[in-house]
Amino acid sequence: INTDWSGRYLIAFANRDVADTWHRTVIDSVAQGYPKFASVKRTALQWYTYNPDVGSITDTVNDSKVALALRGQIFFTLLNDREHRILSTIPVLNYRDHINGASFYIRSVSQPDIYWFYNAAEMAVVASRHRRTRFTITIADRARAPGTIIIGSDDVYITTPSGANVGVANSLDDQLSRSANPFPFRFSAFHGDFQIDESLSESLDPGLEPIVRNPGKGETWDLV
Repeated sequence: INTDWSGRYLIAFANRDVADTWHRTVIDSVAQGYPKFASVKRTALQWYTYNPDVGSITDTVNDSKVALALRGQIFFTLLNDREHRILSTIPVLNYRDHINGASFYIRSVSQPDIYWFYNAAEMAVVASRHRRTRFTITIADRARAPGTIIIGSDDVYITTPSGANVGVANSLDDQLSRSANPFPFRFSAFHGDFQIDESLSESLDPGLEPIVRNPGKGETWDLV
């Protein structure tokens, strides 16, 4: 934006993934040769800039080449101009950006004291209240550069600090364990596809229940 007094919007997204997907569609449209919204920049977790003289940011959800599919999940509210001395307060959201190639602790939303821990002795990912592992999350599509914001539809690889790949042990129990090769998971799987399975914990240390894949029936996990 070229001024400090006009064209300012408060944007409300249905959820975080809608926000990140909207931005991905904008930058992808530019990369594919549609420059109308090339001025839209994501400068911080909750801050975007644009040049209204080139293309209004509100038109992104009305343009079939950009984010028309997201219309109804995004609302733009025009803020008062500067002479009114009013700037709506934007609450700070305490979470990390989902950056391609970054490392995260993976924490249960329903039980925030439980984290994923890679048990090297068992070569398995388990839930623990006392230990935790920082896992690296990488987009499987190598065309996506490091630093790209990951969205729910991306396939991702999960690796341990030592470089071990995390995959599914076998089709019988779907336990997360060390994999010989990179194993793709849909990034949205952190919202409902992984769960703690206490029935498989007999061979492990007490308090270290396995994390298993159970699509659509798991719980939600935060990357922190």
